[in-house]
Amino acid sequence: MSFAVDARKARNADLPYGRRMAGLHSCVQRYHPLGFMATLSFLELQAGPYRADAAALLRALDCLTESRELWKNAVDSYARTRREAKSRGQRTPRPQDPNPSHAPDQWYGAARRAAHHALSFRQSHDLLPPPSDDVATDVLALVRATLADPRLTDDQRSLLADLTAELRRRIRTTRGIPLKQSTELHRLTHFITLATT
Repeated sequence: MSFAVDARKARNADLPYGRRMAGLHSCVQRYHPLGFMATLSFLELQAGPYRADAAALLRALDCLTESRELWKNAVDSYARTRREAKSRGQRTPRPQDPNPSHAPDQWYGAARRAAHHALSFRQSHDLLPPPSDDVATDVLALVRATLADPRLTDDQRSLLADLTAELRRRIRTTRGIPLKQSTELHRLTHFITLATT
């Protein structure tokens, strides 16, 4: 199966509506830059109540497909840029260069709005990690601050940069449960960055 096959199921008006919704959900399994549930929630925000409305289902699928195509274009562009850099002798990408090749880390086409929604969804569904240390506590405070007002102060932006760097370091050097929490906290700092730019 592929994204295209699942998308055809979602579009097929001859199928029972439950199978069409399952087709959309399968597409989201393949492309969910906000996480599976947050992506479904964002699609509903963008397209309307797709669980009960066939037109909204098609809008949701179009919205998902458009973002996925923009992501694929970003991957192609990154590959071209890397080939050009290698031809100039730059064999290793710079750490600050975003690499979309591994997995989509944002909603292409509506990054800011989607990142804000992802933070809000996690908070409202009690999906934020526990404040297990000062880093987690500070990240959670920035999530709350971002949801209250996406215009961060200079001190908050500086803290965000420090937290992002610390979480990158932790991800490189930890294994097991702390790695999972550090990865989720890092994802939150990424969403905060996108939601506040």
